[in-house]
Amino acid sequence: MPAMLLTGASGFLGGHLADKARSRWTLTTLSHAHPLPGTQTIDLRDREAVLALVRTLRPHVILHAAANANLDACQRDPQAARAVNTTAVATLLEAAAEVKARLILVSTDMVFDGARGRYNEEDEVNPLSVYGATKVEAEELVLAAPGEHVVARAALIYGRPRHGGSSFSQWIENRLISGQPVPLYTDQFRTPVWVENLAELLLELAGGGYSGLIHLGGASRIDRYTFALQLCRAAGYNPALLQPGSMHDTVSDAPRPVDVSLDSSRAAALLRTPLLDSEEGLRRMIRAC
Repeated sequence: MPAMLLTGASGFLGGHLADKARSRWTLTTLSHAHPLPGTQTIDLRDREAVLALVRTLRPHVILHAAANANLDACQRDPQAARAVNTTAVATLLEAAAEVKARLILVSTDMVFDGARGRYNEEDEVNPLSVYGATKVEAEELVLAAPGEHVVARAALIYGRPRHGGSSFSQWIENRLISGQPVPLYTDQFRTPVWVENLAELLLELAGGGYSGLIHLGGASRIDRYTFALQLCRAAGYNPALLQPGSMHDTVSDAPRPVDVSLDSSRAAALLRTPLLDSEEGLRRMIRAC
């Protein structure tokens, strides 16, 4: 089997990627904050350690799912955010070039300003937050590097964690189960993607020949309140606890865009794995547990 190096294996997306990749790849998983059994612990900011590891493993593909994705934390400490989200990508590209590996960078819909939504791969980026800016810088590095690399912009990810991390849908479920009210925006729009659907899409990209930029969002453009109503219907929760509200009434360190919904028609045309709408994704999420 071909060899894969997966970063961020103890995170929400990384945990699902690791479980699915093990039967298809000779897999080495990396983590930093929350090491797991069988996962190597490494600080991706340590250039020499990363280069030495990649030289030893000589993977065919580096699937880079690790990131500092806390928008407010990134806003408060731009230097720390850039070290993880941008500089570490430069190191991985350097290592990939030495062993002739492909790099798959998991990026974000937060590279857009949200002024209109339905963004495709040709649309100009204009991030509002430090997090989005660091991911734009990383994207530019990957797309400019020689080799068959991929930048995969993921939409808001939902689902149930496998080994670690968290998701906004799990936060909703936890509050519903404990009988707490759930405040949710009605005026912020995304194209949420089920974590297992996203993992399959990324692994198909890793094993295929596509290179360049691609959007991986779900088939539904939806606000968080309507998404939570769908979750309640799928799982049998009481929707009376859901409280609709406006994103403009919330104060946070990092500015949030209004509509960063993604147009993923390129992925739909190129990949065998279907991009599920939120209702189908939620149904599958409930059945899987």
